[in-house]
Amino acid sequence: MKILVIQGSPDAASYSHELSLAYAEEARAAGNDVHMIDLATEDFDPNLRYGYRKHMEDESAPERYQELIAWADHLVFSFPIWWSAEPAILKGFIDRTFTPRFAYRFADGKSEAKLTGKTAALILTSRASALIYRLFGGPVTRWKHMILGFVGIRLTDTFILGKIDHPQENPTYRAEFVEKVRRYARR
Repeated sequence: MKILVIQGSPDAASYSHELSLAYAEEARAAGNDVHMIDLATEDFDPNLRYGYRKHMEDESAPERYQELIAWADHLVFSFPIWWSAEPAILKGFIDRTFTPRFAYRFADGKSEAKLTGKTAALILTSRASALIYRLFGGPVTRWKHMILGFVGIRLTDTFILGKIDHPQENPTYRAEFVEKVRRYARR
């Protein structure tokens, strides 16, 4: 399988970063062809300065990301949940990469998804309990229907490690989640 991992935390020392690397390493070891976009280390301007009315001066990073997305069968997004959403750099990645004509188009007053046939998974961390997102949806519901679903990508799996800063949290708690991510990558 051709897998694209998108690491969406701006912090290269973050737990989301560690999870992305663990997933990519394990997926490669399982025989998959894996590429990674690490937004913590990319030279990428996430601001969509003119909306979609005009191209920005440098479109090289979004064009490279689009090539990788077009290549991939499966996308894995790993990021922390901040204020019930993804970090700004990942939002900017979506804004600048899932553009009209590449990810979708409007025709006769209807939208047409352009990335059909692809699947995706979310690997998320949160200070809140994972139960909150299971009960009320929040970012998972938004990603499933309004981001990935809108462009034709089917969300197949979601992993949420909640309460990452809880006083009872310990290295074993995080290590068990890393192993869960590794098991998923081996499937």
